[in-house]
Amino acid sequence: MSNRYLRLGAFAVLFVAIASWALTAGGQQPQSYVPRQVIIKLEASTPTADALAVRSSLRASVKQRFKSSGAELWVIDGIEVNEAIARFKDDPRVDYIEPNYTVRALDVFPNDPRFDDLWGMHNTGQTGGTPDADIDAPEAWELGTGGGVLVGVIDTGVDYNHVDLAANMFINPNEIPGNGVDDDFNGYIDDVRGWDFVNNDNNPMDDHGHGTHVSGTIGALGNNGVGVVGVSWSVRIMGLKFLDAGGFGSTSDAILAVEYATMMGVKLTSNSWGGGGFSQALQDAIEAAGNAGILFVAAAGNASSNNDVFPNFPSNYPLDNIIAVASTDHRDNLSGFSNFGLTTVDLGAPGTDILSTFPNNTYGTISGTSMATPHV
Repeated sequence: MSNRYLRLGAFAVLFVAIASWALTAGGQQPQSYVPRQVIIKLEASTPTADALAVRSSLRASVKQRFKSSGAELWVIDGIEVNEAIARFKDDPRVDYIEPNYTVRALDVFPNDPRFDDLWGMHNTGQTGGTPDADIDAPEAWELGTGGGVLVGVIDTGVDYNHVDLAANMFINPNEIPGNGVDDDFNGYIDDVRGWDFVNNDNNPMDDHGHGTHVSGTIGALGNNGVGVVGVSWSVRIMGLKFLDAGGFGSTSDAILAVEYATMMGVKLTSNSWGGGGFSQALQDAIEAAGNAGILFVAAAGNASSNNDVFPNFPSNYPLDNIIAVASTDHRDNLSGFSNFGLTTVDLGAPGTDILSTFPNNTYGTISGTSMATPHV
């Protein structure tokens, strides 16, 4: 595991330049470009004296040469970019001449009406916090909004009928619903939506709320004009219920949930739970999941405690596939309730006052490293 405490952030490439505007034909939007710069490629047959004449007429200096094309970036003086292009675009000595356009990351903003309440996704200071103390979700969504990754939510279950979750819920394609037969021979009968290890049945419906809240942060349907949006707009959420209506569960049921997730080929599990002592059996199950290529993302705990000194399980198991998550607030500070640890906590993510889905098509705001974990 990492031995550093970091804020979770998405990677985005931003290209910054002083912008001028070039009006394009056909009613298109204006294009911005760097002033006093052109990218130019001279014809290969142009004599050296003619090349120098072109450069002299623009009072230009060569700032960069591009090996792939033979073009050059020129800084010009005494003439506007559009004038320079107009003068030389049809010149036989010039293969092409064009502006040095400015480009930027195209942030993607969903139409979900409560997106603006999700400071952890996109913080503009709307809650009195620090702008950009967030996970840079719109910047990341420009790269991709989700790809159907299978995530196991080991928790209190999930309200799989929630309007903001239903489309992203896991459905077992190898099981025929309601026929009383273990069609896929995995040891679980009619496990169409996952499994309830508390009641040992095939209905992982959430009767508490915690697992549904976690699931909304992971994968509430994006851009559907309803409620909130998850970090991933399209994902497959598998409900693995091992905590009861009071929020309590057993180590043995946690092991069964991890083993089920491993067997069913999830890519990662969200584990917003903890307590109890060290369990070799649970560690073995998580290690086996890691050997199958599964990440185990775990809450660091809410006791304002140093996990290096006072271990919190399961986040403290010394396994490479565990990501231990602390909570940060809207000012990018460690949340007051959050556990921490230089060598036992890997990173922090938004966990204070997080809005997400609750059962029965409702929404609510709660805090905890439980809320930070699904952001990861």
